[in-house]
Amino acid sequence: MNFIQKIFFVLTLIFFGISLFSMTVGQIIPIEFADWRDMHIFYDIILRGLPIMILLTLVWTIRKKRSIRGNFIIGIVTALIAFGAYLSTIFLMFSFGFGAWVNEETIYENKDNPKQTINYQLWDIGAFGYGGQRTVKLTPFLGLWVVATKIDTTTIEKDKWTLLKRKGDIKFP
Repeated sequence: MNFIQKIFFVLTLIFFGISLFSMTVGQIIPIEFADWRDMHIFYDIILRGLPIMILLTLVWTIRKKRSIRGNFIIGIVTALIAFGAYLSTIFLMFSFGFGAWVNEETIYENKDNPKQTINYQLWDIGAFGYGGQRTVKLTPFLGLWVVATKIDTTTIEKDKWTLLKRKGDIKFP
């Protein structure tokens, strides 16, 4: 493999790893993007880049050592997989690309760590309305993410929290 093929090999494997993680395990762990706009950008890159990355695997899978027939079969199969990935992204957009947890109200703020808050959130599905609600404690994690933990506000220690009742990202006219 020459240098360019190695670069494409590493880049496509990293992209596939991030894509696979974010669409499987990433959906289960409680770490979320702090801002829903960043989440949408991330999933747009993943969903739109997946077919492109599959096609870029042709750079490191087609080799001079293989027969023309073998390279042709690899090219056709890769193109079919890329087309299938493109079609699947249309369906995945509805689950990953449109919905996001949006803060309707910041209820409490931690007295020791003001960046740690308890928020009431709605699952915003854009034109489709709202799909759910939850009350969570949001703890910042590496600046871009938060750890979201479901919480019951009746069981918290009130002396450690300041009552805010501040409006969130949802604005009504």
